[in-house]
Amino acid sequence: MEVPGRTQDSPPKDSAGRSLSGERTIFCQPCSSDGDTIGAIGYCQNCNEYLCAVCLKVHRKQAVSRNHIILDGDNMPKVTIPAVTPNACSDICTKHVNEIVKYFCMSHDAVGCGDCMIIDHKSCKIDRIQDISTEYFNGTEHQNILKKVKQFVKDMDEIKGELQASEGNTRQAYTQAIKDVKAFKKEIIDYLNKAESEMLEMINERKKKNEMMIQELQQAESRIRRNIKEIQTKLQLQVNQANELFVEAKQVKAKLNDFEENLNSLKKDTSIDVYEFQRSSHMEQMVKSCRPLGDIVDQTEQEVEHVVSKYDHLVSSKEVTDHTGLDRKSISEMDAYFDCEINIKTQDDSSDCFIASCALICPSQIIIIDENNKCLKLVEVNIKKVSKYKVKNIPTGVAVVNPNLVSVTFPGERKIQFFTITTSNKIIESDMIIVSTGCKKIAIYEDKIIGITSTSVEIMSMSGQLIKSISNPNMVWLMDIAVVPSSQMFYVSNGSLGYKAVFKFDFDGNLIATYQDKDLVDVRGLEVTRDGIVLVCNWASSGSIRMITPDCKMIKELLKGDRHVSYPYCVTFCNETNKLFVVNSHYNLDKKFRNVLKVFQLK
Repeated sequence: MEVPGRTQDSPPKDSAGRSLSGERTIFCQPCSSDGDTIGAIGYCQNCNEYLCAVCLKVHRKQAVSRNHIILDGDNMPKVTIPAVTPNACSDICTKHVNEIVKYFCMSHDAVGCGDCMIIDHKSCKIDRIQDISTEYFNGTEHQNILKKVKQFVKDMDEIKGELQASEGNTRQAYTQAIKDVKAFKKEIIDYLNKAESEMLEMINERKKKNEMMIQELQQAESRIRRNIKEIQTKLQLQVNQANELFVEAKQVKAKLNDFEENLNSLKKDTSIDVYEFQRSSHMEQMVKSCRPLGDIVDQTEQEVEHVVSKYDHLVSSKEVTDHTGLDRKSISEMDAYFDCEINIKTQDDSSDCFIASCALICPSQIIIIDENNKCLKLVEVNIKKVSKYKVKNIPTGVAVVNPNLVSVTFPGERKIQFFTITTSNKIIESDMIIVSTGCKKIAIYEDKIIGITSTSVEIMSMSGQLIKSISNPNMVWLMDIAVVPSSQMFYVSNGSLGYKAVFKFDFDGNLIATYQDKDLVDVRGLEVTRDGIVLVCNWASSGSIRMITPDCKMIKELLKGDRHVSYPYCVTFCNETNKLFVVNSHYNLDKKFRNVLKVFQLK
């Protein structure tokens, strides 16, 4: 009777697995990997493995191993064979499924069966794998492969760690993005609720005022009616009494004149003003545009200013990517075409306009400074409507703090006045700060005010405290200033007194670049687009708008010889619509150029 785990003629063993005859029993290796200790009765030279009776039977039946060389009985090795031995090949050829891979071609570094060598390598030097395999073990190539595999495992571990980190970052980014969207939505809803409350309050005040007026008029009407009834009754009672009638009539005559005046006044006052709600053109345009709440951008995305820092890169590319992630044409590739003009002179203006400065609030609104008429004017572009706010002193410069707040310079009083723009497009005075110098023009950058005098740039806090003053020997008559978006850089234009130029500085006062041109007659307004391109007014009778690169090199000249442009004094640009707004200003300007805002489309 056979005992499991021992061959029929195996000698008895002690507890350590040694036979009592002194020889050590060799166990089946496949079974040992499963934790079973069954004695081996055969050895496969191809697999370098000891097999028990069951495993040997399966080994001889499988197609992949039925041709392997099996040693059994006394032919079986008595000790474990080393891991690498010059045994027979057993791998099946991938091209010839009935053949075994036995040969190696050194010229092509390829292995194959006999058919492969005859067909593809008959002129090559061929070696038997069995003859050269032992030399390969632990050789240079073998070691290199082991190192590469080890490195691959290490790389995969790193990738796994990065993927796990990315998974965490993705969850965090998702949670934060959802939170930010909801927070922004809440801000918008809060703003709309506040705007609605303000508008309803105005409507309620108007209603209350009208109701009080109607009540007063009703009381007056009742009083006059009673008095007239009394007179009418007295006259009727005394119709047959001549003396009393005469006296009463004379007394009533004087009262009738008063009644007539009161009655005429009452008729006039009963005409109550009928009001209606007029939509904000800016809000209406925003709703119609169906713009998304924002964009989803990569945190590693570089700022536009850095992307276009080199002019060659800027103009060599036909397309650039805007903040929405969509490809669009660079404005350096565009030309300007006249769109329309907007009359900016109001009926109560005492003289022709002299527009000293202008700034874009949003695609549908522009704020302008009219020196001659001492006022601010809010231009609603789409409906060509102008709202005016009169001031006591002469304003010269304007900058947008946010869509509801602008700042205006009054150099004669050395002050900067802030003005609030309400949801109904009314201009209301807000805070005011006193500055140490009379700034002519200003720009706003984050929490700083950058103003210019004739010869210097003054960097101040929002409270007017001087942070730094920047001067340069060539700055003798500064005209305008423009700050580079998302960068502590700014441009100033210098004109009139010989050195016509545009200077680029950083906030430390370092001169970065200078733009000069022999054909530049004079320099006035400045604007920096989102692409980093600078627009500067060439102030001349047949003037133009110069387009220059961030490092102050000429790109092109817009509107040269255009019949709508003469002495262009200030310019602003809408990055959303690619509209260019130009105001011509000069004391001797032809009348057809006065009092209008010129609108051009870049395409």
